[in-house]
Amino acid sequence: MNNPQNTPNSAITYTIGGTVQAGNGYYVERQADRELLDLCLQGEFAYVLTARQMGKSSLMTRTAEELRKIKTEIIIPVIVDLQEIGGSASQEEWYFGFLLAVADQLELETDLYDWWDEQRGLGITQRVTRFFAQVILPQVAGRIVIFVDEIDTTLSLDYTDDFFIAIRYFFTTRSTNPDFKRLSFVLLGVATPGELIVDSKRTPFNIGKRVDLMDFSEAEAQPLAAGLALDSGKTQAE
Repeated sequence: MNNPQNTPNSAITYTIGGTVQAGNGYYVERQADRELLDLCLQGEFAYVLTARQMGKSSLMTRTAEELRKIKTEIIIPVIVDLQEIGGSASQEEWYFGFLLAVADQLELETDLYDWWDEQRGLGITQRVTRFFAQVILPQVAGRIVIFVDEIDTTLSLDYTDDFFIAIRYFFTTRSTNPDFKRLSFVLLGVATPGELIVDSKRTPFNIGKRVDLMDFSEAEAQPLAAGLALDSGKTQAE
C-alpha cells in the first residue's frame, strides 16, 4: 500500500510499503543500488532474490532510470512484470506474452504475431532464443538490460524451466556469438536460484551475480533526516 506524505516544509513525497514511482518521491540509495547498477553497466547477468517488501521493485525502477541517463553509450532497460502475464496462461500464451512485453518496449519493426505464427514448427524455447538472435539484437542498437520482476510467479507453473534455460543459453552463447554480450538479464523475486529450474534432471540455474538487498545502514539513512527537515545531530544521537 502506498502512503504518500508531504511535510509542511518540503515537497518531498515518501512512499511506504510500495514501489517508488519513476521520477517521483525521495529515493534513498543503498549499497545494492550501486552494486546492481555496476553489474548492469558491466553487462553482467544478476539476480535479486529476497523476501517481499524489501524494495526489489523500487531498486529495479531506480536502476532502469539510471541506465537511461547514461550518455557514453546506448543502454536500453526493459522491465517485464510476470504478474501481468498471469498464472493461468497456457505455455504458448505465457512465452508469447513475455516476448510481447519485450517487443513493445523495444518498438521493434517486426510484427511479433506474424513472426510467431511462422515459427510454429519449432519448440517454445527455440522460438524464444531465435527471436532474440534474429529479431531483437539485429534491430536494436546498443545494449539491452531486461529486468524480469516477480519471477516467483513461475514456481507454480510446470513449463517455465525452459524460460530459465533460455536465459542461461543467452549467457553461455556469448562465447561463440559476441553479439549476445549486448544482452543481459536481471531477475527479481521471492525465490532461490535452486527453485527456478524444477526438473532435477536438468542443470540448476547457476549463472549471474547475486545482489543482496540489506537494510539501510546508518549513513545511508541520513538523507531521510534532511528530507524531513530534522536536525542531523539529534537524529544521530537518537
